[in-house]
Amino acid sequence: MDDRPPLFEEPFDSDNASDAIADLEGEDDIAAAMAEALDAFVRDNEEYVEEGAVEEALAFACLVAARISGIAPDESAHHWLDRNPFTVSGDLRRLATAAFALATRPRDNWFNEVQADWQGFLEHLEPYRKALHGEPQDPPAPFVPDFSGQKRQWLQAYWSIGDRNLPHDAIYADVAERLVLAVNEASAWLAWWRPAGLQKLTVFGELTPGAYTERISRGRTTAEAWIDFGHSHEDFGESVTQQVSGDVRKALTAVSRYLRLDPVPPLPTLPG
Repeated sequence: MDDRPPLFEEPFDSDNASDAIADLEGEDDIAAAMAEALDAFVRDNEEYVEEGAVEEALAFACLVAARISGIAPDESAHHWLDRNPFTVSGDLRRLATAAFALATRPRDNWFNEVQADWQGFLEHLEPYRKALHGEPQDPPAPFVPDFSGQKRQWLQAYWSIGDRNLPHDAIYADVAERLVLAVNEASAWLAWWRPAGLQKLTVFGELTPGAYTERISRGRTTAEAWIDFGHSHEDFGESVTQQVSGDVRKALTAVSRYLRLDPVPPLPTLPG
């Protein structure tokens, strides 16, 4: 199995881990739901750490560790914690520590058996282990954005309808792509973004009829905005450019409020 690729690169990237973490966001008491899951994992996996359960338990334990310390090597953890505040009790910390030890033990562990670079993965997890055990560790160096060259493209946007991506041949997709490119190339917009102190903003736009919703989070190096605009990609009346511009401006205004940036500048005018 030495030539197999890693099962996943971060403790939150497997399907089982990401699904479990997504389900947590719907819980009324996130800490209690974590504690229940970790307690079941510790009780049921004493003899052999099972597939599926180990990815979920390790992800939960790492989130607890990152909440304790504020240090996480994974950007996805910073975003999730920003969206989902919870308090780590002594009992939750104990369960997370026990689950982490089980998930990373070198024997009777399905997880260890399929990892191509087990030692490298343990090294990646070391900041989480230290946090759970209360061991001192140096915080990462302050992040400094770089907007030179290709890194100048600070804004990305992805559009979906229901559970699939917006078709590339949709008129909305074409206009949105050109508008996002124009924003990236506008000096006024880069000047607006710089005070965020982040490298990139990613907008995930949902184009389905219903109510408008927004969910924004800040990581260590990036920001994310999940916006459900409450209308179809074909519901643009006489001007698709006007509809797309309104949606992009609405998303960036929401980000401006959340990150406490200056009011957004006027959007670039698209030809045609």
